[in-house]
Amino acid sequence: MKYVYVLNSFGNNKVKDLSQKLDVISNRLDLDYEISINNSLVSTEDIIDKYKDSRNVIVPVGGDGMINRVLNRIMGTNNILGFLPYGTGNDFARTIKETLEEGVNEVNVVRINEKYFINVACFGVDAEIANDDRFVHSKIIPKKLRYKVGVPSHFLNYKPEELKVKVNGEEINKEFTTVVVCNAKYYGGGFKVGPNSIVNDSKIEVYLVEQMKMLDMVGTILSMKKGKHEEKDGVRKITTDSLIISSENTIDSNIDGEKYSNTNFDMSVIPNGIEVLNNQYLIECFEDINKKRIFRKNKKR
Repeated sequence: MKYVYVLNSFGNNKVKDLSQKLDVISNRLDLDYEISINNSLVSTEDIIDKYKDSRNVIVPVGGDGMINRVLNRIMGTNNILGFLPYGTGNDFARTIKETLEEGVNEVNVVRINEKYFINVACFGVDAEIANDDRFVHSKIIPKKLRYKVGVPSHFLNYKPEELKVKVNGEEINKEFTTVVVCNAKYYGGGFKVGPNSIVNDSKIEVYLVEQMKMLDMVGTILSMKKGKHEEKDGVRKITTDSLIISSENTIDSNIDGEKYSNTNFDMSVIPNGIEVLNNQYLIECFEDINKKRIFRKNKKR
């Protein structure tokens, strides 16, 4: 199968360098490959549509948002989703490394209205933080600190959202500080929000976080770093295969690093909805060449 690397040229002044590195890696590993770069004339979706009638490994080189764009375009095709983590959070890559075997795996996808996500959807203050370009795409703040830096900034002025949550036959009407829907384990650049989430178990974990004092909420959010928030007061976990979140007013969510606004979010799990290639050797080679380390072609792959 052909590896189709998809690179994002917008805001990326290293795209030429990345292309050269992908050439080196792919040639050394004897891969059949192409490199495609989006620009003002050719979108990511345009690139992927060229391969919709064949079977390839479509490899977004970027973060969770780039993976999400590719996922939404290859749903319903025979293509396989690959990934090379080169973004801010790279949270989906963390889960895959920890939980899936090497090779091609069938993974759940979550439909949310007319769109799809594969990692995490969040609402409330978490969505505000994740959607804030001042922190998420900052060139000054190190990637590992961007979410943490955004937490206190948003909690100072945040007002909880009044949401209606329909799940497992129950209707919950409350003001929530945050609601997080997990297909995978991580978000926010390594926060373990779904410590027991499994990407191929046909279920999602929903965390409902009630309105609480600012210091308590900051503590709860920070406890997610090690997956300890399930023990906190005011945090309710529900396991399900579908739910609906709605509001009288349009609200913002964040799905896999992408902003998505609506008044109604109808979510359901699509079991084994996509094939994902877990090629840790390729990722290691990519990391090695980015850090100017030597990698050997005869490593196990």
